[in-house]
Amino acid sequence: MPLAISLIAPSSFTPEDAIERGVRGLESLGVTVRRPAPLQRRTRYLAGDREWRLAQLHAAHEDPDTQAVWAVRGGFGCAQLAEDIDWARLAHRPKPLIGYSDLTALLHQCHLRGLPAIHGPVVKAASLLLEGPEEERNIIHTQFEETLDLIRGPARLDYPLAAWGQAPTRLGGPLVGGNLVTLASLAGTPLAFRAPPGALVILEDVGEPYYRLERALWQLVQAGALDQAGAVCLGTFEGCRAFDATPLEAIIAETLAPLGVPLYHGLPVGHGLRNRPWRYGATGVIEGSCLTAMG
Repeated sequence: MPLAISLIAPSSFTPEDAIERGVRGLESLGVTVRRPAPLQRRTRYLAGDREWRLAQLHAAHEDPDTQAVWAVRGGFGCAQLAEDIDWARLAHRPKPLIGYSDLTALLHQCHLRGLPAIHGPVVKAASLLLEGPEEERNIIHTQFEETLDLIRGPARLDYPLAAWGQAPTRLGGPLVGGNLVTLASLAGTPLAFRAPPGALVILEDVGEPYYRLERALWQLVQAGALDQAGAVCLGTFEGCRAFDATPLEAIIAETLAPLGVPLYHGLPVGHGLRNRPWRYGATGVIEGSCLTAMG
């Protein structure tokens, strides 16, 4: 089924040539991309002031000719919008919001209100469908095709992962989470993240030294955000810098120890080449070395 998407820029500013390359990449998959003109009205490092970005988000959801709302990139800015979103307007014509990283704040808020959301690649990354080594293009192609399948409806996807230390051989729960530092930044605000009972909390990040990741996770633990989590599942931590030989998984396991939450790692989700999509709030089942998302 041919798809049309509404392109939005809810976070940081993106150079126009990067947007154009991303749009051409999506169009190579047969996707029609609709966007306002202009898409951005640069304000400092943002794609526009709050009113501009908010109006764009509302208009994209109300467009009767598109099936999804897709962010061009993350960065910073989404949390600024959440409290002023007219959620009833979004619910009038529900369609999945797609993105990751800074979009984490809005994906979780959509889920809390029963609105569809997909943690997946941003439009800017679609430029890699048309450039770079063939092997990398194939990986990106699979991720975008999986994302398009999730837009069309429920789909079952399997992801590799591995247990770190002692962990149940089988467990299940809703898939939530996203960017670790973004989630930690919401603690103490009306947008604060709390994992629902039994949730499989997926975490990823980029460019952060390990001590900042430990600090962010400690903040979530102390805020009670993971009290009811069924497990924590680590995606990629692209460009995150170690202090010594201690693996990041060991640091995270130590921080989670008071909660007794099992830890898994190796999910192909996050910044970097491997960023497979998953429907936010879908039922996930971990069995052996596989996470299966249904929905």
